[in-house]
Amino acid sequence: MVLSSKYNFSLGFIPAVIAILAGTFATPAHAACTGAGTGLVFCLLNRRRSFPLLLYGTTGVLLLLAAVFWLLPCPSLPDKDLPLLFEAALLLPPLLLLARGSRWAAHTSSGNKGRQRILQQSAEAAIVSARILFILAVIHALSLLIVQALSPQTGNQAVRFMLYEAAPPGIFIAAILLNQAGICYFNKRLRQIAFVPVVNVQGEVVGKKPLLGTILRSDKEAIYPLVRLAVTAYGMLYLSPRPSDCFQEAGKPDLPQERFLLFGEDIGLVALKAARQLSPQAPAPRFNFRYYYRDNDSNRLVYLFILDLTEAQYQHSRLNRTGKLWPLRQIEQNLGTGYFSKYLEQEFAALRDIIYTRERYKESS
Repeated sequence: MVLSSKYNFSLGFIPAVIAILAGTFATPAHAACTGAGTGLVFCLLNRRRSFPLLLYGTTGVLLLLAAVFWLLPCPSLPDKDLPLLFEAALLLPPLLLLARGSRWAAHTSSGNKGRQRILQQSAEAAIVSARILFILAVIHALSLLIVQALSPQTGNQAVRFMLYEAAPPGIFIAAILLNQAGICYFNKRLRQIAFVPVVNVQGEVVGKKPLLGTILRSDKEAIYPLVRLAVTAYGMLYLSPRPSDCFQEAGKPDLPQERFLLFGEDIGLVALKAARQLSPQAPAPRFNFRYYYRDNDSNRLVYLFILDLTEAQYQHSRLNRTGKLWPLRQIEQNLGTGYFSKYLEQEFAALRDIIYTRERYKESS
């Protein structure tokens, strides 16, 4: 699931931008009221199951500033100082969020786990936006100090305009754009990531997880579907060593094809692709049974397919030459010794009965 722009919590800075820009042609009281009114409208329109903490904080500060400007006699401010005043005041909610946001969310709504989870997610998203704004504000403050130290009285007018009037709304706009760029980059990366379904023992999909790193190796709780393909010919079972890069039981004799199912894939098509990799002219393999397997290393729901090759199909197949056809009796003699893979040990009895039944049917027909 990709993220929409609604998850850009830095959009809560829009009232701050409006207030600062309004201050260039209106009184401080009217500018603060304009920004606060915009924030209240956004708060009323927010119907998502999230808490736009930055929007609430920005709107609250603007309401407070509006009250101060209207009720208290304030000395007139130079035009270049008003944007800096707004910037300094509006930085307080993000700084407070950086300092206490995570702890506050963790101790809120302890009796409602769903509400607590939403609060924590909202706080985490808002903290990311606040951190970006804080970095931009620090850069702006350092630039002001350098210019003030080098030319406290005069200096380049264009530089002073940029730092005193353009930069205060600019850092809030830049924070919004950088957060949106981060969301776009995240969505782009997410589209390139494959997902594996999480199922229950009945085979019903209950979720999905990104196929990243060693998740299939390290996650012992989630059940992942696994497609395995058995190949038979001449009444025997073809076995080959498991690949050396396999993270479980590498080198042990096993069925020639095994693959985890990706989210959204059809199990039958996955088995057919596996069969065609072995023999381009192979018929569609038949699904035979499903079983649940769990041990200390894995938690799998295995779908077993059987591909029965004729003599011609076997001779023209692409089966690994390191493998061979095993008589069923020879496999039985080595069961329980740890020679074969654990999956083959689990499924061989059912495989043997299926192969014997098919061979008897061929003889009778």
